[in-house]
Amino acid sequence: MVIENLQQENGLKAELLDEGLLQLQGDGKPLRFVVVQKDEPPTYQLDEIIRLKQQQNELIVIARQLFPGIREKLTEHEIAFLDTRGNMFLKAPGIYLRIDGKTAPQLPAIIGNRAFTATGLKVIFQLLQDKDLVNQSQRRIAQQAGVALGNIPLVLEGLKETGYLIALNKKQYIWENRHELLQRWVENYATQLKPKLHKGRYRIMQPWHEITFQTHQTVWGGAPAADLLTNHLRPEKYIIYTQETTTQLLKNYRLIPDKAGDLEVLELFWTPARETTAPAMLVYADLIITGGKRNNETAQIICDEYIKPNL
Repeated sequence: MVIENLQQENGLKAELLDEGLLQLQGDGKPLRFVVVQKDEPPTYQLDEIIRLKQQQNELIVIARQLFPGIREKLTEHEIAFLDTRGNMFLKAPGIYLRIDGKTAPQLPAIIGNRAFTATGLKVIFQLLQDKDLVNQSQRRIAQQAGVALGNIPLVLEGLKETGYLIALNKKQYIWENRHELLQRWVENYATQLKPKLHKGRYRIMQPWHEITFQTHQTVWGGAPAADLLTNHLRPEKYIIYTQETTTQLLKNYRLIPDKAGDLEVLELFWTPARETTAPAMLVYADLIITGGKRNNETAQIICDEYIKPNL
């Protein structure tokens, strides 16, 4: 499918060679690219890909899915890419292709592993913020995540199957590759959980920083939360997570329903504290999913300052 997209868009003849190369034939001399195949390359693998590009000039990333921030970073470093959605970038002698912004219908979760379903992601969200929570009672984990108790053994089993948890005995676990698990959580949050949290779009009728939330049931996410955490980002689009009703939102914050509005409202799915922002891990995910150079820079600051110390 990926190679077919490339051929359809530019009439190039494309062939995957046995030695891990992609050969393109246009009107001129055949071009060969070293292929880096990924499913959904997370942000932390970008440095490795950039290093490979420096070592091997003609490089192409072929992936099932590339998030906007990843695509932008690859384009910035002139690294060719293709994904199954039809997004592509290719710059070579006599060739320039760039198609961006294509999406695909939401894919169902992989059957058999409950860790990366919408419910499982709520559990992992709590486990990534508190590494010791996994060794507390399953009832405690369920209460913290706001899910039914019966989900916990299924999620833990899924984490064991994928190698992120190692059982020392029936009640104790140790973690493996929590940084990788964070990136996998972000990727699956974008497709499995976040769409289910969507409550609508609105227009804000006043400067965002002048809005004072009436209760602890509503907090900033995305760019506003990132700005509050780092003072490194000036929001142009806005996210709030809330347990308030639509009527309360309209009344309390002077919002106007607008399908093209700059404010996205999502359901608050954790037990809120007294902060005015969502947990740093969720703000990080919002920025990565949205993409953009400044968002990616700010996401890295948040990861270094707020997330890595707990991983």
